[in-house]
Amino acid sequence: MRMNTKVAATVSALAMTTGLLAMSGAATTATAADGCSTSPVTGTARSAVGARGQLFELRYNGSGNNTCAWGRVTNGSVGMHVWVDRSHDGGRTWEPQLGWRQIDAGTSVHTEAWRDANGYLMRACGDSGYNTPITCTGWY
Repeated sequence: MRMNTKVAATVSALAMTTGLLAMSGAATTATAADGCSTSPVTGTARSAVGARGQLFELRYNGSGNNTCAWGRVTNGSVGMHVWVDRSHDGGRTWEPQLGWRQIDAGTSVHTEAWRDANGYLMRACGDSGYNTPITCTGWY
């Protein structure tokens, strides 16, 4: 049985729209920056060296239920990316690529700060540009 081309196109468009709406909903589950700030810096919780010698850091400030964390890349170059992932279940699942940033000039950039309290774990991740291996710090 042949399906009408117009019907097939409509079904395909509907499936794509539904998928895009679902993805946009997942991407907005966290409020940008969660009311956090990257200043002052309390310390660096974790770090990892990327494929081209760039340093990815998970930085934080505050303590207890007032802790915020963000990702930073240094010793990088234009086109490299950094973001943070946040997990509420010990790293089994996570909110991906929060605060995604790209180095547009210079050698470093940092993400916005995100709430890191009440059982959340965070990690900083990044790459050397599109379609390159991803490096992540450990969860903290």
